[in-house]
Amino acid sequence: MEKKKQIGEHIVDHLSERMNEEIVDPVLDEWLAEDESNQEDFKRYKEIWKETGSYLEQETFNAQYAWDKIDRIKKERDNKRKRLVNIGYIISGVAATLLLVLGFSKMGVFDKQPEMLVRMTADYGSRSEVVLPDGSVVKLNSGSDITYSYNAKENIREVNFQGEGFFDVSKNKIPFVIKMNNGLRLKVHGTSFNLQAYTDEKTVEASLVEGCIELDHGNDKLLMNAGDMAIFDKQTNKMRPTSGVLSHSYSWLEDKLYMDHMPLASVCKYLERRYDVTIHLQKDLGNSIHYDGVIQEETITDILGVLSRLSDISYNVKGKNISITSK
Repeated sequence: MEKKKQIGEHIVDHLSERMNEEIVDPVLDEWLAEDESNQEDFKRYKEIWKETGSYLEQETFNAQYAWDKIDRIKKERDNKRKRLVNIGYIISGVAATLLLVLGFSKMGVFDKQPEMLVRMTADYGSRSEVVLPDGSVVKLNSGSDITYSYNAKENIREVNFQGEGFFDVSKNKIPFVIKMNNGLRLKVHGTSFNLQAYTDEKTVEASLVEGCIELDHGNDKLLMNAGDMAIFDKQTNKMRPTSGVLSHSYSWLEDKLYMDHMPLASVCKYLERRYDVTIHLQKDLGNSIHYDGVIQEETITDILGVLSRLSDISYNVKGKNISITSK
């Protein structure tokens, strides 16, 4: 650990000199020569420093904390690599790691920076993971977008969000507030939860795994505790507690879709986002067919085959265009 701390300090010294190749650092050179993985880590640091280094000053880097986080995230990424590649994740683990590293310091970066911005998008057909500068981890489902900012004047961690994500928010006295485009706000106090807030859906759904969150829309507020689920109706602007199997709401993290009397129209929306396809659905089928059960995410044709066997529908696939009709 002591060696990593020293290496971390040498890396920061090197990067803070704007990567001046004329400056020789024997300690850093020896470390780079020890193992190819060290060279790979160093290259990643350089790439991310170019993108994020302007946010911070040299003294804000906490080397020991950085290496602890890097070891943990790299270990998790290695354990999950095969599964994540198979389902098309876009993992920004290294970039997010350095954002996280730079976000913590002995002096407190939040006291030094008027504003810090981070943005991540998970396009249709992909999923993403980002570690925010405050240490919070967000996993984004397909078709999601998140923008994180910290403003020292208002002393608030603010997130603009649309889509679906699983949030693991770090405990911090600084408020963490998620804003959605319908005026709904979600206030967080160090917790884990799933939030589904797609702009083209009629509702927003929150499922709390641990901790405490508060949904806020105008004068309407709903405090949620661990195990609670809630739904916000965009048409009526009303929120209410709801029931269900908590783990089903974030089963997408395990590549599963739980269908609890889910209409075909909703299944098709899910598939469009997940596989980046366009589905043309016969009008009278969308809300007349419902499904119960679980689907393990595989290929789009495999899933369509299962749906066809479960109900009286047929499908035709032409590239990224799919038509579904009654048999």
